[in-house]
Amino acid sequence: MKKLTVLLVLFFASTSAYAAEENWYAYWAIGLVEHDYPSELDSDLNQRESRPGVDRTKMGIDMLGFYWPLANNRLLGFVISGSGDRLSDSYGNSLQYNQYLYGISGMQFFGDEIGDGFYIRGDVGIAKVSRTIDTSFGEVSTSETGYGYLIGIGYGIPISDETRILLSVNFSDKQIDGGDWPIEDGSWRSTTFNVGGLW
Repeated sequence: MKKLTVLLVLFFASTSAYAAEENWYAYWAIGLVEHDYPSELDSDLNQRESRPGVDRTKMGIDMLGFYWPLANNRLLGFVISGSGDRLSDSYGNSLQYNQYLYGISGMQFFGDEIGDGFYIRGDVGIAKVSRTIDTSFGEVSTSETGYGYLIGIGYGIPISDETRILLSVNFSDKQIDGGDWPIEDGSWRSTTFNVGGLW
């Protein structure tokens, strides 16, 4: 066990010197998510999940992220952060809520270089929530927009000249003015635990 620990420490210590600064960076991530819905939607979805034959799938994602380096190990760019919550039954019926934040995004790394060590992240932008019902009678989608923000903390691990692994925890709050139904107005919050790549 001691030998394995020493090898892991040496591996991560050695990889931290490999990543060189780029002119620009792409970023994608995927992970687990927990939602905090407005009004009584939380209890409604939990009741649906408890019915026999109903499966629930939740996922968080960061996609189409593009960043440019600034001074002092900072990045500034654009990213779409989102999450999905899907309930489906054995008859092929499903209900899905998707949340998106199209945001201007910044990262500040506290290690020796971009993508190394602890970092913080902040996004602000346009928010969107969509609701899709898929049954044997067809598909019905509804969406509403608003504004929102994201704050996060993470740890970067350079693993090659051009690639860094980012582990992060992010909190997002989206303010949606959707009326009372089918997309409730109010604060749509989510907490994601992501594993991503920066290259």
